[in-house]
Amino acid sequence: MLKNWIKKKLVSFKIRKHKSIQGFIIPCEAVKLFELAACIKKNNSLIVEIGSWKGKSTFCLALGLMNGHIAAIDGFNCMGDQESSKVYSEAKGNISLLEQFKSNMSRLKVSQKIIVCQGNSQDFINDFSSIDLLFIDGDHSIDGCYTDFLGYSDAIVPGGYIVFHDYDPTRKELGPTWVIENKILTEQEYSFVERVGSLWIGQKRNGK
Repeated sequence: MLKNWIKKKLVSFKIRKHKSIQGFIIPCEAVKLFELAACIKKNNSLIVEIGSWKGKSTFCLALGLMNGHIAAIDGFNCMGDQESSKVYSEAKGNISLLEQFKSNMSRLKVSQKIIVCQGNSQDFINDFSSIDLLFIDGDHSIDGCYTDFLGYSDAIVPGGYIVFHDYDPTRKELGPTWVIENKILTEQEYSFVERVGSLWIGQKRNGK
């Protein structure tokens, strides 16, 4: 118990600069994203992040990933489901989101690990054949989230991770909640790993 507490404190210190980036993940989620990325040990690994905003979660993933790249997919235009778009528009600032994202990644010295994919997530479906970790935090509507899941999940390698942000079992209208409860949990392709904050983490079973 104490050892685990110390470990998380050390990770929190290592990723402390993520606090300088505006975003929507909370501290325990930031720690877990770092830890998940750090679990990927193979060379030339790939994390695909759908929904990067200004790079808060991207930075945590990049800092944890030892060998590989992160494909950061975002329109960088404040578009999304109706509820999210309003929040994005109010928080975007006066500088373009893409410029803010690139500036944050450069300032925190992780740019070399980032592949910027500006556009709709559906524009890049055929670009990745082997994904070690898929982080879905884009369109939170049911249709949008399910489309991202269908488009990218087949490329997750056996043993790879799928992570959703904003899972809330009390809000059945949210895309992440609907996909997890109506698709993932009703099938046997993924095993549940854990929930941390509003992160829901699953792992693709071997042989799938």
